[in-house]
Amino acid sequence: MKNKENIVAFDLDGTLLDSADDLINCLNLILKEEGKNTVKKKNIHNLLGNGALAMIKEAFKINHEDLNKYEAERLTKKFLFYYKNECVKKSKLFPHTLKTLEILKKNKFKLLLVSNKPEYFVKKILKHFNIYKFFSAISGGDTFDFRKPDHRHLLETIKKAKINDYKCWFIGDSKNDALCAKKSKSKLILLKHGYSKDNLITLGADYVLSNLKEVSKKIIKDT
Repeated sequence: MKNKENIVAFDLDGTLLDSADDLINCLNLILKEEGKNTVKKKNIHNLLGNGALAMIKEAFKINHEDLNKYEAERLTKKFLFYYKNECVKKSKLFPHTLKTLEILKKNKFKLLLVSNKPEYFVKKILKHFNIYKFFSAISGGDTFDFRKPDHRHLLETIKKAKINDYKCWFIGDSKNDALCAKKSKSKLILLKHGYSKDNLITLGADYVLSNLKEVSKKIIKDT
């Protein structure tokens, strides 16, 4: 009987990648153009992994303005236009990212990337940092008609990797990641170095870790 494939699925922003400075920079470029006050990282830190629209809406709320659907769409398009040139200027991999991927790959784990960031940017960033090669399948927030916390985002990425019989770990930093993992019956590790303000201890993770350093050890030990 064939053994089940061992999968480790990673979130990107706040998990493998510290993208805060580039995201805030693009957001503030838009706010300046629109004649609004810029925002500080601490004001929207917990929204950094939730996509451009969530950040833009919050930034305008801070400026005492609610956006209608048309304005929100216009500003999101503008944000993505700027982000094409800004997405790898100041972003950096969190410590132990490369080592974690290397160890898991060496131990025959299939690695997936499941992000709410548009797929174009996910691929551009992974290639820039030379870690694209580690992943059997990659999906962004626009790859399917649904995204995290919808667990189908993970399940369809697994299908994309052509894996049928498997055991899965999900590594993330937010409530969206936790919900996606739990609904898909995956084991879950949440990282404290990310962007969420949620109490990670309450989200039902198998482990809550300070950073990526111990991730591969925990997974290999428990698999």
